Amino acid sequence: MIQFSCCIPGGSLMPEGVREVPDSPAGQIVEKCRYLLSLGYDRTECAGGMLCGLSPEDLDYLVAENEKSSLGLVAVNSLFPWEYRLSDPHADHTPYYERAVKLFTIMQKLRIPYAVFGSGGARSLRGNTIDGYNTLRIWLNEIARAAADRGVTIVIEPLRKAETDVFVTVPESGEAVRAMGNDHILLLMDVFHMAEEHTDLSCVRDYIDIVRHCHIAEAPKRSAPGSEDSADLSYNRRFAAELIKGGYRGAVSIECGFKDFKAEAVSSLAYLKEIFAEAETVTVTPARDLIEEPVYLKPEHGTVPADITSASANGKTYPASPWKDGVLVILTAKKGETVTLTLGREPVGQAPTLELAEHPQYGRKIGTVDVKLDGRLFGSYVRFGFDKPFFGPVADDAGHVFTRVDPDTREHPHQRSVFIGVGDVNGVDCWNETPGHGCVRNLLVEKMTETAAYASFTVRNDWTDAEGRSLVSEESTYTVYNQSDACRALDLTVTFRATDGDVTFGPTKEAGPLGIRLRDELRADIGAGQLTNSWGGVGEGECWGHAAAWCDYYGEPDGIGPMGVTVFGCETNERFPTAWHIRAYGLFAANNLYFKGGLTIRAGESLTYRFRILFRRRPMSRDEISDRFVLFTLCPLD
Repeated sequence: MIQFSCCIPGGSLMPEGVREVPDSPAGQIVEKCRYLLSLGYDRTECAGGMLCGLSPEDLDYLVAENEKSSLGLVAVNSLFPWEYRLSDPHADHTPYYERAVKLFTIMQKLRIPYAVFGSGGARSLRGNTIDGYNTLRIWLNEIARAAADRGVTIVIEPLRKAETDVFVTVPESGEAVRAMGNDHILLLMDVFHMAEEHTDLSCVRDYIDIVRHCHIAEAPKRSAPGSEDSADLSYNRRFAAELIKGGYRGAVSIECGFKDFKAEAVSSLAYLKEIFAEAETVTVTPARDLIEEPVYLKPEHGTVPADITSASANGKTYPASPWKDGVLVILTAKKGETVTLTLGREPVGQAPTLELAEHPQYGRKIGTVDVKLDGRLFGSYVRFGFDKPFFGPVADDAGHVFTRVDPDTREHPHQRSVFIGVGDVNGVDCWNETPGHGCVRNLLVEKMTETAAYASFTVRNDWTDAEGRSLVSEESTYTVYNQSDACRALDLTVTFRATDGDVTFGPTKEAGPLGIRLRDELRADIGAGQLTNSWGGVGEGECWGHAAAWCDYYGEPDGIGPMGVTVFGCETNERFPTAWHIRAYGLFAANNLYFKGGLTIRAGESLTYRFRILFRRRPMSRDEISDRFVLFTLCPLD
């Protein structure tokens, strides 16, 4: 749980404009810390000026009071006076270092873990950008050694441009912290400064791994949290949600200008408890039967914590993971049955896993992202070793494959398992692999995510002509779910970006962009397969070239039994419903380009396709497939 904290007023810039150290700082610290803790705060915070001004007798008193009953001090702010010149390479840094060591020593005695490096005036570069920044960085690393020796970590506080010219925004400060690479120099997030600088809150989770402390107040007056003079009360709420979703477990300290400390400390704590509430349950009444279905649910109250792994109801527990603004549950439930699920943290089954690997296979060296479900290989994204990547072969728990990978075949050798290809990209063939064809080169695998309910990864690929000139950029995300092999879903989101001028996809039959090649035993011409679509079409003659919400290939090969592959198009795809290039010989492709005409992606723009592929080991009625398609459309896309 996130801890609630409050900076005690006096001896710092709280409230703004007050710089004097009170007459009895030790007594004030004790009195105000005890008051805050009595209200229900978990931690407290004070100013460096209050501690540095302590006499030896006052420090002994403060330490004794803290030993008697903890004062809850988690951080010290306002470390250095305005007149210090920390970034000046010509300044005498000796007194600055001595003050830091004195503060860290006091903090060690009081067991305070975090020193907040705000001190905007003291750290400002004042136009000496390069030398000043290097001086500041070197000095920070120097005092970080002294801090580490005393069990203290420095947290850099991004401030407003009105206060300083260095470490202003969260991204700027976060990148600086990462560049320094010092475990005792980390990051603080202050939502007041973030709001004043119009910071996009999506950065919170980008840097959550290096955040150790937070401050909160309302902009633009730095008033108490929840105050009516806030310019945007939703900003703090959204910040709180991002911290929870990011898994932050440190303290959030109120750092504001109090008008009435005792009264506002009470109201602010109530407000913090409201906006930092964690969701405990979600409720759903399905409009159709659910069988191990990935269902997105939003709680009525609170934010889903980052460490949720399960959801339980009626004696049954299902895999669950935080997703977007809610939770993704792999749920089984009856139509019309109201189910209230309690979110939990116990594991359910064996979560899907991802592994980057390189190994010899198919007579060559290949690089893969191996995807395992229930500990068994479901499929591999083959990122290099061939002229274009592919995912497969896709297999069930017993190792029976749904899709073909045959590098020795002469019959459509380029059709490997699940692949992305287009036969005319600015006149270049990136589908077939005949002389002069284009290639797809994997540049990067990123965002590899493993959770209790799903695993996903994103690839960045460069499509080139035969000479290596770039044609179009591809970014694709593959997502699998914690389901049994009775039916498993693979979601694909494929985005093409015109990064080197306009990109034209021609009206070619050799296109998808999604292509799937099925195993021979599932072919409709020589195997047990049968083709159907959402309109009731049966066979190649009624499915090939026709637009439909989904298309299905199903059969019961001898010695294997029921086996099917179903593909859903997404209603946001261009010219939905999708036209299907589905053939009796085992090709299963989504192809609007041939049946509805080519298209152009203008320079700097993008085009996104989304699909869900079901790999199943049991028969499904058209009604059930249609139900699953509807559920696919209900999941939020962004």
